[in-house]
Amino acid sequence: MNKFKLPLAGTTAISVLAGLSLVLTGCSKTPQEAEADHMNKAKAYVDKKEYKKAVIEYKIASQNMPKDPEPRYQLGMTYLKAGAVPDAFQTFQATLKIVPNHLGTRYQIALLRVFSNDVLQVEDAKKAIEDYLASHPGDGEATAALAVAAAEQGKPDEAVKLLETASGKAPDSANRAATAIVQYYASRGNVDDARKVSKRMTELLPKSPEAAVLLAQVELATKDPAGADAEIQRALSLKKDFLPAMQLQLRRQLMTGNTAGAEETTKGLSKLPGKQLWTAYARMLFAEKKIEPGIKEYERVLQEHKDDADVRNEYAETLITSGKKKEAEAVLEGTLDKNKKDPRALLMRVSLEIDAGKLDAASKDVKQLLDMKAFSAPLSYQQSRIFAARRETVRQGDLLAEALKYNPRFFIARLELAQLLVAAGKPEAALETLEQATPNEKVSLEYRYYHNAALLAKGDTEQARKDVDACLAILKSPGFLYQDAILKGRAKDIAGARKSLEMAFAISPSEPGVLGLLGEVMREQKDTPKFIAMLREAVGKNPQSVQLHITLAGQLVATGDKAGARSELEAAKKAGDLVTAELDLAQMDLAENAAPKAEQRLSELIKTRDNGRARMLLADIAIRKGDAEAAIKQYLRVMQMEPENVNAMNNLAELLASKQKKYDDALFWAQKAMAAAPNNPAAADTLGWTYFRAGKYEAALPHLETSLRLMDRPTAHYHLAAAFLKTGSAARARTEYEAGVKQAPQAPARQEVAALFEGKK
Repeated sequence: MNKFKLPLAGTTAISVLAGLSLVLTGCSKTPQEAEADHMNKAKAYVDKKEYKKAVIEYKIASQNMPKDPEPRYQLGMTYLKAGAVPDAFQTFQATLKIVPNHLGTRYQIALLRVFSNDVLQVEDAKKAIEDYLASHPGDGEATAALAVAAAEQGKPDEAVKLLETASGKAPDSANRAATAIVQYYASRGNVDDARKVSKRMTELLPKSPEAAVLLAQVELATKDPAGADAEIQRALSLKKDFLPAMQLQLRRQLMTGNTAGAEETTKGLSKLPGKQLWTAYARMLFAEKKIEPGIKEYERVLQEHKDDADVRNEYAETLITSGKKKEAEAVLEGTLDKNKKDPRALLMRVSLEIDAGKLDAASKDVKQLLDMKAFSAPLSYQQSRIFAARRETVRQGDLLAEALKYNPRFFIARLELAQLLVAAGKPEAALETLEQATPNEKVSLEYRYYHNAALLAKGDTEQARKDVDACLAILKSPGFLYQDAILKGRAKDIAGARKSLEMAFAISPSEPGVLGLLGEVMREQKDTPKFIAMLREAVGKNPQSVQLHITLAGQLVATGDKAGARSELEAAKKAGDLVTAELDLAQMDLAENAAPKAEQRLSELIKTRDNGRARMLLADIAIRKGDAEAAIKQYLRVMQMEPENVNAMNNLAELLASKQKKYDDALFWAQKAMAAAPNNPAAADTLGWTYFRAGKYEAALPHLETSLRLMDRPTAHYHLAAAFLKTGSAARARTEYEAGVKQAPQAPARQEVAALFEGKK
């Protein structure tokens, strides 16, 4: 409508009112007319399959005539067409509140409820369908639905007769009903009735590929592969590109190892219109380890389908899964060049960046995803990996829990959270977390491994013994053999533990836990040379195993073979672990008093692979050079990367107190270290001695007592002696001082407190 204007000169009030009346009459509609208008628009949108727009129009129509059930009924039907069944059900229930006996609505609810396992709901649904059939006697869909109800009520013969009637009226509905009935019988182990229904459908609908596939599925389930294959071929002869038949054929080809046939079928699937099928052949090639042909097929699909973003992302995922990370990075960069906010591509890049140790880059991409509000379980999980790499275990655990809130079925997050809780000394919480897994997850061997680990940590040896034995009866994996060795070790059966570990080593020689425990057991048995020989043999067979090279290097260092150790660490670098190898080499440099060489090595490393351990070693070098300021800077950088690094906190506190006399700052870091590790004797000593240096002797005493209780050692005796003396306990001070002298008369800590005791009796 045009806006009203002031009347022109000479215009009478009557003429203005008359004009106003005309304007109002022309702009207004009755609620019935408005409803009809929006209903017509909605129907037009439904015809064009624009369901979202149709939903809006039906809702507006309902608001115009809130007591008319028709808009709500049609809204429910639109939801059904769009596949939003829960929304449809809610809408139909709302319609019945307006008109309780609305026939169409009762019928639609009945169609949804007829598949229920609730006997009463099925009976109610059956009555509603019968009411509907009374006024729609030729409706095949309703007849087919009654067949489902009959089957669920234990009337197989009646179900078959109703299917026979329905197949003549609505073959598609009859097929769907027959499928539901067969699934119902199969779930209850009623094979005979399932076969009877499926065979009868092929007789009633001899030209129906759906019926042929249904029988093929039953034949396959009842172990008649020949019959299944015959029905699959019959379905494909009726419709050569029938998707369910092609998928079932592919399943059969994979079961029988018919690789050539499977490739041909997936070629056919990739030509069908569904986007999810375009890459079927490419996925098959990758599954067969035919990587280069698989890459070419993905490239062909991308070219044919205009570089589709979903296909590109699937391509990248497949490359990652196949270990082709560099190729995946190139695909992802191409995707992100076109769309910098593609959440799926960004999330994959985060994962690759974490794998490569590029934590700052990963954090930047995570921030972008969070800014986009692309919250999801996988995003929380990748965040947890970043914090795990930085040793921020509390934050890691929070994010794993967050991932499970988004998706309780996120199995790997549940397992890792349980593992984290075990490591934190909370096995009961780990068991509680694991108990929330689904029944299917609980029967998996992976679940049982982590559950055993929690039982072992809890000290429930009896139950762990039963569970480990049960798992070993199924699979003698390195993980279960390792747990078996732990249990045997606790039972003082060292020989048995070694036997299990050697078996695990033979299966998978690169398992870190197995290598570590086997080395300990053989060292205890004075058999280290044989362990080294085993490692050498394993390295010869597995030259790309970083873990084997690193482990062998550690053993060679312990036996004095420094040249051999360096050779193994260089081999580890070539095998792909630059960081660990360079760090271990730097440690060897320091042990050989080659600090400048170690410093140069570490400085080069942090340019591309910055990490906490390298910074800790650089701090150690700075302390050796007498450069406390440089060491403090290194520790502060460690705290940025690894906020929960207790050693960095503790060392930082010690330097601030001893070298810079900044006691308040030192106490801050010492208290933080003690809070993070209350059972760490070094942290307790640093906190107590910092209080002592600050002249707060009463505050120092309990922490120094705790330190000695946690670990009996000379430093603890000397420091506690000084605290006792300053708090008036001279006799106890003398006792502790003499204990320290007896243990280590040349200890540096003695020099700190000697002036308080030397010459005094």
